[in-house]
Amino acid sequence: MNVSKRESILLGAMGVAVLGSAIFMFWPGGSAPSLEMTPARLAETKKAAETQLQALDMIKLQEREIHIVKNAQQPWTGDPFVPKPPDPEARVDRDKFLYSGFIKLGNNNLAVINGREYQVGEPLDTGGFEVVEITPEAVVLKSIGRKDTVRIPYQDPSFFTGR
Repeated sequence: MNVSKRESILLGAMGVAVLGSAIFMFWPGGSAPSLEMTPARLAETKKAAETQLQALDMIKLQEREIHIVKNAQQPWTGDPFVPKPPDPEARVDRDKFLYSGFIKLGNNNLAVINGREYQVGEPLDTGGFEVVEITPEAVVLKSIGRKDTVRIPYQDPSFFTGR
């Protein structure tokens, strides 16, 4: 096996990195600092926050920035990183609608949805929806009896037939 000088240097550096990582992982060391919030740590944290607020008072902040700083001290009502569950009423099966044609007749626009022509304000034959807006790119449908809307993009029928 013929190894160039450059390759041997890279292999040596990689070996040193692996060895250093193994020593770091398995070397008996001191205990990790405690993350438990004790009353003393809580008081220390509050004092640090008050010191920072006093320092911020000397800076000319905008009203919005002051509001953000003051509200940052309030406890969170929920985890902001947990996605909200979907609204069951807003669920719309987009796959049951196929917007495959746009027709402009004077000032009127017609949309071909599921093989039938509709204009704005007309209810669809199926699904309990009404046409709200028609553009060449998409059609907007509104649920009758509820306030949720769905945007259905134009789908070229030749895509489905392969012609």
